[in-house]
Amino acid sequence: MPEVHDWDDDDEWEEVVVAGPRPTAPPPPPPSVGARCPGCAAVVPAGTAVCPACLSPVGTPGREAGAGRRPERLAGGVLRLVFRTGGRHLDVPRGAELRLGRSSSWAPEASALLAGEETVSGRHATVRHTEDGAAWVTEVAQGATNGTRVNDRVLVPDRAVRLRNGDRVELGPRVGFVVRGIEDEPATPAD
Repeated sequence: MPEVHDWDDDDEWEEVVVAGPRPTAPPPPPPSVGARCPGCAAVVPAGTAVCPACLSPVGTPGREAGAGRRPERLAGGVLRLVFRTGGRHLDVPRGAELRLGRSSSWAPEASALLAGEETVSGRHATVRHTEDGAAWVTEVAQGATNGTRVNDRVLVPDRAVRLRNGDRVELGPRVGFVVRGIEDEPATPAD
């Protein structure tokens, strides 16, 4: 049975102040997990010299991503399209054309990568890598609902635009990739 107390009004109460926990120093900040790539804004793990998303060099004082560097020469002269998210990429061998879109029948190589990207059309664009090493992107006429851009320049459907190493290509507002593996054009025509 609980104990019952009968308190009188004339009992004296003593005021007790309960102090909260003593303030402590703020915890140290968590260690840096990395920095943003100046080329594509992906998070680059600390101590990494190359962005895993766009392959641009990072962490070099006084240098912008891609500034003053030689283009990567990929095995067999392959053109690589490095997507912003997850370091995913598609390769285009010389003499080949790659269709970009969500349609598995029209773009079988790219559709698995782009299937969940609602802003990319079923038949969006093509990338052609010629035998001489040049690369061209063309937006499909009446196909790309959300448009295609190269370095923020909007493409005209069915008009090919030459790609350069390091160009940023956007398929609609959310999906983009960086072009890698194109060799510099010769300063003067070869004889």
